[in-house]
Amino acid sequence: MYGSMISSFSPNANLEGTLLTREQVEEISARISKSVSDNVAKQLRKAMDSSSKEKEGHKG
Repeated sequence: MYGSMISSFSPNANLEGTLLTREQVEEISARISKSVSDNVAKQLRKAMDSSSKEKEGHKG
């Protein structure tokens, strides 16, 4: 089973019985990338907002 899963990620895989098609792997990868990107952007916005509020507090 492990060999089959790895083979689905290989561009030269011609083995029968792989767990996922190349299209499925690409779709899953795209979903994961979008989720990670969204989470990083959310964390950055939160950190920037927090940093801005700290700077405003030190001005007064």
